[in-house]
Amino acid sequence: MSRVKAAVAIAIALLFSGCTDFPRDPANSLDKIRASGTIRVGTEQDLPPEARTLVEQVETAAGAKAELRRGALEPLLDKLETGEIDLVVAPFTKKTPWATMSALSPPVRTEGQGEQTVEWRAAMRSGENRWIMLVETSARKVARPKAAP
Repeated sequence: MSRVKAAVAIAIALLFSGCTDFPRDPANSLDKIRASGTIRVGTEQDLPPEARTLVEQVETAAGAKAELRRGALEPLLDKLETGEIDLVVAPFTKKTPWATMSALSPPVRTEGQGEQTVEWRAAMRSGENRWIMLVETSARKVARPKAAP
């Protein structure tokens, strides 16, 4: 009976040994950020308080400092897709085509109403799941409603 238990234990250990890198970053975004100590953040305008807080949360979680790069939104998002920028923080409409081309965080701020509504979000390179999880977790902390006194 002890041989069966040993075989089961070995099988379980082998099964779980391949699961240590989940979620994965195929381009190693999070590892590169941590190694360099820098998060390259693109934005087209001054960040509102909630977006600044999001960047600060991401800095803390990643153990790196943000380096803000200003520019027009579309070129920044193109740089995001090529890996020249790690994060783009900007206002997006609910119907933005970038939602299918990049990963968008939960909104940290909403402005306007109806068709004019824009949501401040962070855009990340699709497929970089460890990085995406870190940013999404940070965004949820910022977006969490404050408890009433």
